[in-house]
Amino acid sequence: MIGDSIGVAKRLSEPNSEAKQETPTEHNREKQKFPTSLEWGRKGTVLLFVSMATLYLLIALVRYLHGPPGIGQHFVYLADGWLHGHLYVHDLPHDTQDFTLHNGHWYVAFPPLPAVLMLPLVAIFHLANPPLITFSLSVGMGILNLGLMLWVLKRFSYSQFVGQKLIPVAWLLGLFAFGSEHLYAVMQGHVWELAHIVATTFLLLYIGETLGKRRPLVAGLFLGLAVLSRTTVLFTFPFFVLLAMKTEHMRPLKVWLPGVLKQLVPFFAMLGLFVVGMLIYNKARFGSFTDFGYTGMNVNPYISGGLHKYGLFSLHFLPTNFRYMWLEPPKLIPSVPYLIFSTHGTGIFWTTPALLFAFLAFRSPERRWLAGALLVASLLPMALLLLYFNTGWLQFGYRFSLDFLPFALLLAALGMQQVPAWSRKTLIVLSVFMNVWGLFVFMFFHLPLI
Repeated sequence: MIGDSIGVAKRLSEPNSEAKQETPTEHNREKQKFPTSLEWGRKGTVLLFVSMATLYLLIALVRYLHGPPGIGQHFVYLADGWLHGHLYVHDLPHDTQDFTLHNGHWYVAFPPLPAVLMLPLVAIFHLANPPLITFSLSVGMGILNLGLMLWVLKRFSYSQFVGQKLIPVAWLLGLFAFGSEHLYAVMQGHVWELAHIVATTFLLLYIGETLGKRRPLVAGLFLGLAVLSRTTVLFTFPFFVLLAMKTEHMRPLKVWLPGVLKQLVPFFAMLGLFVVGMLIYNKARFGSFTDFGYTGMNVNPYISGGLHKYGLFSLHFLPTNFRYMWLEPPKLIPSVPYLIFSTHGTGIFWTTPALLFAFLAFRSPERRWLAGALLVASLLPMALLLLYFNTGWLQFGYRFSLDFLPFALLLAALGMQQVPAWSRKTLIVLSVFMNVWGLFVFMFFHLPLI
């Protein structure tokens, strides 16, 4: 549509006998009927973003008015502790679940970036309303993620498969916004989901930088910040590595190797600064560079047995995690709400069936390297999560999938080009239904906790 408009606009602007007979006023009116591609892009992009952001705000309002978040305000208490000059929590909430007791003080073991971002709010409001602070940051970052995903999708689609058309991008953005785990996570306002939302923000910046200018220091900066919210996303580093290697792969080895190293050395140097910073933070809190505070965490008794017996990561947890990551289906019941979900998790392809198109991503030979980079960036965090002591309980869907969702979604976008439009739109609509329904069920109905 945009391409046709551009062509018409060009023909109208070319000199010919009819155009010479037009008055300047008539010619200007004709030009206004056919905006340039940049004007179309701005109007369509703004309208798309504003409409989806507005829907997020409306859903958030309903969610908060129905019942604001209660427990899980760890980052507010951590920020408050910093403002009092401590690395530990200054004013402890009544519920100490998922806080870590060390040397007589309670700590927040989770990576600290979300607490850094909410420091201004905590400095102003202190502990007057921790749930509102966390929820506001979650919704704000979630809306920012919509804009960042739109930016990534436009950059990705223009260079890969759809040209300058906004409609396919709109469908993919709708999949991310309403047909993935992102919707549920944004609307929770708890420490666990907020960490994912903040990590997603910087993962999207990392992906956009890697697909675009690919500046090593900038890409390393964004990935490093993501790691300070979710440590698992560190293992998405092959995305940059493989695309850097692809850029130089046609050159002779003596030219290829220095070219690759010129990108990888500053990338890993920047990323390494954040890893070292996190290790120093561990040392300052728990007296050990490698102690992240999880083994001493006051976790729920339902899952503490496995943590204390097998550790944070173990093959023992593989069957359970595999079940809830991939296999666990929704459940039909004979009464309202009729379709419910396990609080341990629901298989990714059940909640977001459009991701099934990822299996078709390698059909196009010219895009296999990119597909491989996206796949590896998804599989490495996934492999680690399969060994983790917790499925993410209590949750709709599988919230840990957010650690690799942006890569998996782009992989599915590549696969969608191999199928008719009706089939991809059908699965996107189904994905939206499942996630909106899941959020509705978890908001308005009390599901069994185990």
